[in-house]
Amino acid sequence: MRSIELMVHNDATGSARVRETLDHFAAEHGIDGKPLIQLQVVLDEIISNISKYGWSDGGVHEFRVRITLADNVLAIEITDDGQPYDPRSAPPPPSPGPGGRRRPGGVGLHLVRQLVDGFDYKRVGRHNHVTLTKRCVADAGAATGNPDEERRT
Repeated sequence: MRSIELMVHNDATGSARVRETLDHFAAEHGIDGKPLIQLQVVLDEIISNISKYGWSDGGVHEFRVRITLADNVLAIEITDDGQPYDPRSAPPPPSPGPGGRRRPGGVGLHLVRQLVDGFDYKRVGRHNHVTLTKRCVADAGAATGNPDEERRT
């Protein structure tokens, strides 16, 4: 198992930092193509929602992102101390009527459900835990260092 964990803030720099970390982690382990692109989209959506809606005070908050690769499954766990919210409970976007156009917004979490293999949520104490999983093919020869090593940034 290989993993990396980082603490980020609920702002644009936090989202960019997570995206860069995922890209680096994937490159380091030979993961590319469709699964990586799908996870980038999903991660942007989840982090955006946490950053926008997780805390009502509008202040700067920190949350944890852990990326783990084991047995060709990439798992991303996001833990925050924001308001309780199970993103899986978001209703699917309404269908436009005949000849109508879909209203903007409301499709992000629906898209998340379509792009990942696993989408779990639990509330533990005062923390939300969202776990996303995606099957992928990792190039075992791409990894460097100890495969059981965990890094923190």
